[in-house]
Parts: sequence; C-alpha cells; structure tokens
Amino acid sequence: MNNYLTTKSAIKSKISIAILVFCGLMVVAGICIIPQQFKLSTKDGLMNLVLIVAFSLPIVFIVLSFMKMNTAKKYAYIFSNNTDTTITFKELSKRIHKDNVDLELQKLVSKGYLKNIIVDLETDTVLLTAENANKAKKIYIEVKCKSCGNNATIVKGEKTKCPFCHRILMG
Repeated sequence: MNNYLTTKSAIKSKISIAILVFCGLMVVAGICIIPQQFKLSTKDGLMNLVLIVAFSLPIVFIVLSFMKMNTAKKYAYIFSNNTDTTITFKELSKRIHKDNVDLELQKLVSKGYLKNIIVDLETDTVLLTAENANKAKKIYIEVKCKSCGNNATIVKGEKTKCPFCHRILMG
C-alpha cells in the first residue's frame, strides 16, 4: 500500500456497490411509477417523490466518496514518486492539472483519505513525512501518457501504470 493513502482511500467495499445498485433500482422504479401515483392522489405522488430523494442521497454520498478516493490516489502517486521531502503547490497544480490543490489536500487529510503529509500554507508546500519519502537512489523521469495525455513521474527503466487512465508506461 502507498505510504500516503489511508485504508479509507484504498477500499471500495462490496457493500457500497450493493447499496448503489439497490438505491439505483429504487430510484428508477420510483421514477417509472410516479405518473400513476399522481393520478391516484397528490399525497401518494408526493410520498413517491420523497422516497426517490431518500434513495438518491446514498448514491450521491457513495459517488462523492469514490471521487475523493480517486483524487487521493492521484496525489499519493505523485507524493510516492517525488524525490524530495517537499513539493510546492505550484508543481502539484501543474502535475495534477487543478487549481486550489492546497484546499483539496486539506480536505482529503481532514476527511481521512491521505496521511503522512503536512500542508504548509505559509510556504505553499506539502511536507512529505513518510519514512521513505526521499527516494533519491532511483532516477525519476516525467513521461506523457500516450493514451490520456497526462504527465506521470515514473522510475526510469521500470513499467508503471498511468495514475489517470491505468495504461502501462515505460520509464
């Protein structure tokens, strides 16, 4: 496991998938019968709308958590392949193609998706505190993925998956 990911970032539970499927089916069923419910009575139709909303909320929360897991994995990949113990927000923004990485990192740490980092807002850097954060013995190169076009930092001479599209990259 990556030194910067928590178990919360690594596990997509089967229960979450089952909940997504069940709630999705309930929402679709509710949408299909809503015209008949309103024909019977407004009260029945409104109750159906409430149930649709109630079954939609778990879907939204689970999808958002999956998105946070994916984002945390992208940051952890960058951190684990960084040769220094610090990385600037500017460099992170460039490598992950996003603005406001400082706020996003703070949220990911506070919500328990990332560990072993300190976000320093005064110096606009992230301090990497994992035991083997400094991997200067290996030579790292940045390559552009031919599939998705994103840049990835990889060990020279090794095969690695692109953190964005999972295509095999050769260093």
